[in-house]
Amino acid sequence: MIVKGESGDRYPWEPLTIAQLLQRAAQEHGDREAIVAPGVRMTWAETEAASRRVAKAMMAAGLQRGDHVALWCPNTVEWVLTWFAAAHVGAVIVTVNTRYKTEEVRYIVHQSDARLLVMVGEFVGIDYLGMLDRLCPDLAGEGPPNAEGFPELERVVVHGDRVPDGTQGWDAFVAAGEAIGDAELDARRDEGAYDEPTIIVYTSGTTGHPKGAVHSHVILRNECSISETMDLDVDCRIMNHMPFFHVAGGFTGILPPLITGGAMLLMDRWDPTAALELIQAERATVMSGIPTHFIDLINHPRLGDFDLSTLRSGWIGGASNPREVIDAVITKLGIANLLPVYGMTETTSVTTSPRPGDPREIIYRGVGLPVSDFEVTLVSPDSGQQLGPGVEGEVCVRGHLLMQGYYKNPEATAKVIDADGWFHTGDLGVFDEQGYLAITGRMSDMFIVGGSNAYPAEIEAALAEHPAVRQAYVVGIPDERLGEVGLAFIEAREGAEVDSAALRAFCKDRLANYKIPATFVFVDEWPMTATGKIQRFVLREQALEVAGAPQAGA
Repeated sequence: MIVKGESGDRYPWEPLTIAQLLQRAAQEHGDREAIVAPGVRMTWAETEAASRRVAKAMMAAGLQRGDHVALWCPNTVEWVLTWFAAAHVGAVIVTVNTRYKTEEVRYIVHQSDARLLVMVGEFVGIDYLGMLDRLCPDLAGEGPPNAEGFPELERVVVHGDRVPDGTQGWDAFVAAGEAIGDAELDARRDEGAYDEPTIIVYTSGTTGHPKGAVHSHVILRNECSISETMDLDVDCRIMNHMPFFHVAGGFTGILPPLITGGAMLLMDRWDPTAALELIQAERATVMSGIPTHFIDLINHPRLGDFDLSTLRSGWIGGASNPREVIDAVITKLGIANLLPVYGMTETTSVTTSPRPGDPREIIYRGVGLPVSDFEVTLVSPDSGQQLGPGVEGEVCVRGHLLMQGYYKNPEATAKVIDADGWFHTGDLGVFDEQGYLAITGRMSDMFIVGGSNAYPAEIEAALAEHPAVRQAYVVGIPDERLGEVGLAFIEAREGAEVDSAALRAFCKDRLANYKIPATFVFVDEWPMTATGKIQRFVLREQALEVAGAPQAGA
């Protein structure tokens, strides 16, 4: 059984680049608000003009078509302008998770071949410039920032009050582009093609090394479809609290307003009270997110003090969607058109979604039908044969909207995209008779913490670096707020002493916060198979007992 998506006619996709679509938005919706951020309001005409100034700066800095620009920033106006500017000159942005630590950033900047790094100096108490100093100790010297560690990196641009020697401030960087003429920039923009890469989004892998999913401007096709499914129009005002470094925030937060002429309301971090204040003050119409976001609002002690009457649509995804949460989002927050969706970094954010008007029972039990030109099928993990309704199998996705591949990693690409073009997600699902999909589990050991993927292999590798740790195994356990968190089983080396606090502190310098296990369990022996392999499924059962969660079949 293959279920095919459908494209509507409200926002028909055209083979344009993001920069070419921005030009149209400025022409058709120039006086309408495009970006709202703390202390900033910009129309679409102003947004295009500002992005052109940044694009000229990129050209003055020598960026060529296909060069890579790493973005290590929270949700700021500069983030949006940098992407739009890169699209003008044919450069490709590389998103960097703002929660990553030094070694994680080092890997991505190096592996992505970034020529330009755009960053903030500090965010939520994290000293990014301190990390930059460890990444590029010779930054203030002559020549490139660090020719040995980052052979392609030529320039670091910092927006913020502190601009260290060897870097360039944002304003100075933009001012340097004034020598580039409009005609020269127009020529670069107009020669762009819709099937050229525009963004690389890194997603962790089971090997512990992140993989860069390369996407072209064809991602606009997906956002045209989801804009129609969500019933967006020129008056839509979209909450942008999900981080832009994820496809959920960057793709579905920035591109639908570009398509419709609506506005994006920027939040640089998630704060439930600030979100409620922003919804009320800016008359937000669209609120999407993972269950954690909605649970935080539903349970807010002052929820009744805020006017949320303008909210009308949104999607919920990234984790399981409890029925009671769906009911509360619809009734307490007033989001009548709530769409539980399914997607991942490699499949351009939203892959399946219910349709407007679908009954509540369909909303409860699954993640809808394919959107745009996606095809979805289920295959037997054992035989590889396609399956029909009612039979659980691996979810496989095909279509133009798939990533072009993992950057400089053809082996990993070949492992997930087969000869017929099917991307094997590693998720398990089942179709009903109408082709609606429900996600039933995951083939891998990955777990999802507040919408972010956490892979045991990466966490185990970090824990294994501790001198007192002989072996570490990590599994996911249920968490009321975040959906899942990690639990680590630890076997200490003989004679060594270590506790949870020490391991947690050790991880803080090596892993993003969401990857750090919430619980540590110390063991002397492991459940083993007859061939001497550790039985991870038994560890899962033990972890559920520790967490006090119900087990399958209980």
